[in-house]
Amino acid sequence: MRWRSQAAVVRGDAHGPLLPVTPEERVQGTFDCERTVLVVGRTVTSTARLLEAMRFFRNDFRVKPVFTVNGTSKYSAGARRLLESAGVEEVVPWSEVGDLHYALALSASENIDFEDLRGPSVVLPHGIGFNKWVPDPATGSTRLAGLPPVSALRSGRVRLVLSHPSQERQLRAVCPEVAGRTAVTGDPTYDQLLAALPLRGRYRRELGLDGRKLVLLSSTWRSESELGRWRTLPLELLAALPADEYQVALVVHPNVWSWYGSGVVRNWFSDALDAGLLLVPPHRGWHAALVAAHVVVGDHGSVSLYGAALGKPLLLAAFGAEHVAGSPIEALGRTADHLDPRGDLLAQVERILDDHDPDRFAGLAAEVFAHVGEAETRLRDLLYRELELAPPPGAVPLLRPPDVEVSPQRVTAFDTFTAFTAPDELRIWRYPAAARPRRDTDDQTHPAAIRHLAVDEDEQNLHRPHQAAVFARCKPAEHPTAVAWTTDALEALPGARVTAAATSTGCVVRLRNGPRIDVTADPATSDALVVASAVYACALDRSIADRTLTVRAGAGSVSVRLEVARDG
Repeated sequence: MRWRSQAAVVRGDAHGPLLPVTPEERVQGTFDCERTVLVVGRTVTSTARLLEAMRFFRNDFRVKPVFTVNGTSKYSAGARRLLESAGVEEVVPWSEVGDLHYALALSASENIDFEDLRGPSVVLPHGIGFNKWVPDPATGSTRLAGLPPVSALRSGRVRLVLSHPSQERQLRAVCPEVAGRTAVTGDPTYDQLLAALPLRGRYRRELGLDGRKLVLLSSTWRSESELGRWRTLPLELLAALPADEYQVALVVHPNVWSWYGSGVVRNWFSDALDAGLLLVPPHRGWHAALVAAHVVVGDHGSVSLYGAALGKPLLLAAFGAEHVAGSPIEALGRTADHLDPRGDLLAQVERILDDHDPDRFAGLAAEVFAHVGEAETRLRDLLYRELELAPPPGAVPLLRPPDVEVSPQRVTAFDTFTAFTAPDELRIWRYPAAARPRRDTDDQTHPAAIRHLAVDEDEQNLHRPHQAAVFARCKPAEHPTAVAWTTDALEALPGARVTAAATSTGCVVRLRNGPRIDVTADPATSDALVVASAVYACALDRSIADRTLTVRAGAGSVSVRLEVARDG
């Protein structure tokens, strides 16, 4: 990212043009901006919040944002990459900030070098409240996350944005210097999430849930977080929850991504990704995932508190001792249900869904969020007061949270259980094989069901086709091609008992030492692995014949018509 030389910085009075201008810009510049806002990023978390805050200056040609990164953190490199991905092509080096003339510095981090800034600064929250003690390298002790240094508060130039008056009382008890340096606006993020709840169905469709329930895992950072305490939880949930009934997603604190790198994080969760885990990117998408979630499994991070305040069923998988006593997050940890790693994970998820009261944490939400529905306007008005400008006319747009930008990988191998619930009705439960690498022969998940491994030809693990009882080609082919493929696959895989190839109307299934079955499915786009597993269940039940069968997997069902081929 480029930054032009500051040799031609225009200077003026306290609120002059305040724009870094090259000689070319003096001639070619178009807009006569009245104020410059210096937007100070530091980490991915704080920078993402600042990019969201740019909506307060939408359509206002009087205000020019200029971006910089105070690179004092291990996580600052991620902040620069995030700005670049957001279209910010010019970032002022921090060493040149002292040469700039700006009306307001805007940050979402309390850890920036305030002494290098001139004029007023507004610090936005990048989470909810002041709930955590974190290490302070400068003192070797701990500090209250979110609270700027005493020296910055004493300067009289820093204003701290709060979501509730109780936070000011909390901060004054810890740091008297905060008195008079705060502004209670409410929480725009909470307002945005709350207003988006009626769109939960839309977000679920975008995620392709198709009737499945979304279990959203949320982990803050450091060793006491959900992943710090229970790093195998995503894979364990994927192994425990039927894949046709649940989708598992994971939101990881951006500091984890920045510390280890996205390639390392994805590699560590590679089995879970193969098992269908939706790994939400660190910079955007968590809002949409939270709105779509049917249940949240979290820790002492802000996403858990947002979920509780939104009325979501909540289970806490970890809860660190670094939380602040008497804080709202401490109250959440004391009153919410906790996920027991020794218990049945599926049963605990089902119980919290069945027993949930959406108003359970309403009282806690009232202690955390003030001015609900007004936060956007109150924060916009605060920023314009600091700029000594009249706010633009009209309401601040409350923007829909952006969609999750990634989709889960298609699962191509399933640990499958089948059981007849009536003569012509079959129930199927499927679990991602990638989450169950060691197939326990004493598995009692479904004691009355018959178990087998069903694998798609797109499966990446080359061991699994050789271990499969059912092997299928799920991409539709013409009938003659499907017939030939099933024959060749049986010859290539001696361990397979059934091969199947999808067609435009269903699939072709071939049994080892048995006939070919032409299957018509309704809907015709039904998963060939489900249909093939159903035919395999009929073969084990010795009920292969011309027949119609209703197959249920999760909330969906498919009607399959089996016709025994007479031509081999």
